[in-house]
Amino acid sequence: MKKWYGAIGLLTLLCSLCAESPAQQPQYAFRVWFTDKNATAFSLSRPQDYLSRRALDRRNKYGIGVDSLDLPVPGRYLDSVLRATGGILHATSRWHNSCVLLSGDSAATAAALQQIAFVRDFKKVAYYAGGLHEKPGPADSSGMQAAGRPAAFDSTFYGAAWSQIHLCNGEYLHEQGNMGEGQLIAVIDVGFSGVNTAPAFSDLFAEHRLLDTWNYIYDTAHVFDYGAHGCQVLSCMAAYMPGTHVGTAPKALYALYATDDLLSEQSIEEDNFAAAAERADSLGADLISTSLGYNTFDDPADSYAYSDLDGHTTLAARTVNLATRKGIMVVASAGNEGTSTWHHILTPGDADSAMTVGSVNTLKYPAPTSGRGPNAAGALKPDACAQGVAAAVILPSGHLSTQSGTSFATPVLAGLTACLMQSAPEKTPLKIRSLIQSVADSFATPNNDIGAGVPDFRKAYDRSRRKETFSLYPNPARQEVRVLYNNYMGDMPLHYKLMDLQGRTLMQGNTRPGMPIRLGKLPQGMYLIRLVQGQEQQTCKLLIRP
Repeated sequence: MKKWYGAIGLLTLLCSLCAESPAQQPQYAFRVWFTDKNATAFSLSRPQDYLSRRALDRRNKYGIGVDSLDLPVPGRYLDSVLRATGGILHATSRWHNSCVLLSGDSAATAAALQQIAFVRDFKKVAYYAGGLHEKPGPADSSGMQAAGRPAAFDSTFYGAAWSQIHLCNGEYLHEQGNMGEGQLIAVIDVGFSGVNTAPAFSDLFAEHRLLDTWNYIYDTAHVFDYGAHGCQVLSCMAAYMPGTHVGTAPKALYALYATDDLLSEQSIEEDNFAAAAERADSLGADLISTSLGYNTFDDPADSYAYSDLDGHTTLAARTVNLATRKGIMVVASAGNEGTSTWHHILTPGDADSAMTVGSVNTLKYPAPTSGRGPNAAGALKPDACAQGVAAAVILPSGHLSTQSGTSFATPVLAGLTACLMQSAPEKTPLKIRSLIQSVADSFATPNNDIGAGVPDFRKAYDRSRRKETFSLYPNPARQEVRVLYNNYMGDMPLHYKLMDLQGRTLMQGNTRPGMPIRLGKLPQGMYLIRLVQGQEQQTCKLLIRP
């Protein structure tokens, strides 16, 4: 990730690390992929043994079945590789059937892994000269008291955050009673210093809406004194100080995951990201918001070329696509490389299924630094934009400030997206993304600077209450399918794009009511068809049967 941190904050962090951490031996981190899950002790018939009730309810709501990707990495495999290498387990990934282990001897670890039959492959993903260590326990937040409810949803209520909310007409969602209640947002970031002490987050603790935390750098639940970035990001969504600063989803449930190492830039951070996303899935998260982005690493051999950012190649992008497949809305930043030689978006913002967010100012002009699309496969990116220029944030000290970047546009849009999901619980993540794009100010003329532009959440809310414009018949289908119009739309051409569940385009063209779309020899399975006619956009599921 391209990082920027204040010099004072970084110096303070370095001093605290030196003061708190005893000298340790060097450690190497290895990502290990397994050949299968044959030795698993779990069963697809008992998903409650490894997924929460909330996670299963989310799958049921969207008609998503449990599959082998949900099965945990076999414990016997983990025990065997740790015993053979003498390593320490750092993280696991059931979606990628892998783990990360830490070892003090790189050569011996590699030699041992080569001898294990169920190890498909392995790769060194990090080196820590002083090893890893835990941070101190969390500070007490029991004395925090909840703030009162608003009298009106206006500039007086939102305070400094008014412009970034009003730019998207986000206050309308709140007026309709949707402030994120019941929606679980997982925030994957650097760290969340000050969140447990700043008054802006007192409601979060007093109302017991912080459900989970984990620091994947130091293998501890404590995330509150490691990096200011996450605090600022979270404040765009979760802060609740009426008259001073109110976020876009101030009554949502939250989980906070620190995955990005402040002191190095190594490939292991993508493993941390994957582990956090899977933990969010198991917990039952409805939405993941991440302002992290990757392209270059300390080891040039691990760095990505732009051609790698094709939406489904990097570990981070594949993780995002799998999260969406499990029914989680993922909102990711476009990155801040617009004025650099790289210029493009970062990963996982390139992911096919991510709603990638660019940065604009209060006049809706794109920030020069905002990462530009498309992704390397030509897909439009970013998908939409929000205010990221001089965005209002809360610092770890509890004071108000302004910061600029897609890091802050992303949570502004993510919080409003969670509120829209609250109002339209039947809509899948891809339908929510399509709806948001369809009400953005540049939807008819999208471009690689701002995507579809800045969405109007008043229009999104009102449109979500209407009957869907299109439906498919027959569905399931065999050799062809027709689009039916549920509302009269005139004679404007209808553009369709048929995609797989990872968002990859398989065919596209134009059609009209009742005209068949030939499916050719597509294999049986579930597909998506995105339909666009004028300002209307809708994504439908299509099942092809033999």
